[in-house]
Amino acid sequence: MKIYKFSNILALPFAALLLYFISFLLSDTHDLRASWAVIPLISLVLIYLFQPQIDYWWLNKRPVEIDENVLKLIAKTNENYRTLSEEWKDEFHKRLLLYVNARSFSAKGMEKDSDVPYDIKFMIAQIPVFLTLKEKDFLLKGIDRIILYKHAFPSPRYRFLHTAETHNEDGVVLFSLEHAEAAFFHPDQFYNVAWHAFAESYMILRGVNYFPETDDLVWTRIEEISGLDKDKIIKTIGYESFDPLVTVITCFFCYRNRFQELWPEMYARLNAMFV
Repeated sequence: MKIYKFSNILALPFAALLLYFISFLLSDTHDLRASWAVIPLISLVLIYLFQPQIDYWWLNKRPVEIDENVLKLIAKTNENYRTLSEEWKDEFHKRLLLYVNARSFSAKGMEKDSDVPYDIKFMIAQIPVFLTLKEKDFLLKGIDRIILYKHAFPSPRYRFLHTAETHNEDGVVLFSLEHAEAAFFHPDQFYNVAWHAFAESYMILRGVNYFPETDDLVWTRIEEISGLDKDKIIKTIGYESFDPLVTVITCFFCYRNRFQELWPEMYARLNAMFV
């Protein structure tokens, strides 16, 4: 049996004990045995508070297999995955599973906030996992909440419509799921705002000086590699301007083969960093 949420299994006996002791309280308000209910109650609260850590520990010790259909979808939409050796694929699968269960995913902009389907979580999780594949810390430090909007969205910080936003200080990455899905399946037509958001968050985390410098031809190179013009990319994101280095990193992962062919010097430097 596949156990993804060991915390739920762990909570069951304490929940049963809580009900057992509460039964004494319901039958006799003076039964001292009811006071013992505080022990399973505190235990359940602690399990709830440390649920991500408990489940992370469990899956790290006893990893389960990812659904084959999810892996086929990743292979279909990510040329980086297809180049991994079997050894690195096993490590990638392990990290992917751990990331999904260690991070909070929520969908907004619908009629009501809702949970995110498991396959979509995996499609998103592959991004930070690939960004940190050469690092021990693949959870991107404190970036622990991923918020998906159905369409382009305004926010308290940016009142205009946009499709990607990062708040490293709050541990949040936000982007439009509609735009991300379109780019996953049609990268030659759409710019991937999910990769953009995580690349920006990663760049802020590491600092600009951590990355190779770009030149005055950066947008010309981006257009050649992606097949998308500068205005379309900027319009897709929704901001008047942003650091093109974020888009360079995005293009490295989304158009890897063309990147290597058209910008070999930068490809070699980024490849040494990420893959």
